[in-house]
Amino acid sequence: MRLIDAEQMEKHIMESKVFNQYFKELVQSLIWGENTVDVVPVMRGEWIENPTKDSVLCSYCHADWNLFDNDTYRFCYCPNCGAKMEDKP
Repeated sequence: MRLIDAEQMEKHIMESKVFNQYFKELVQSLIWGENTVDVVPVMRGEWIENPTKDSVLCSYCHADWNLFDNDTYRFCYCPNCGAKMEDKP
């Protein structure tokens, strides 16, 4: 699926000199007749090594994860907030 800005597309078509009014109204009705989707932004973070402890911190929620109790080296997301980890420790 490819998400687009429907308002921007409508504006682009309506301001175009290439299309006639009938075509513009047809496309406009098609755009607004479609269902919408709920999009959740992806939270992104990275593991930050905590120099005072044997742990890492999530840069998004600052949850502290003990390296001995949790296998955070294999986590590609924070178990606390769900942030997608860009870099592993």
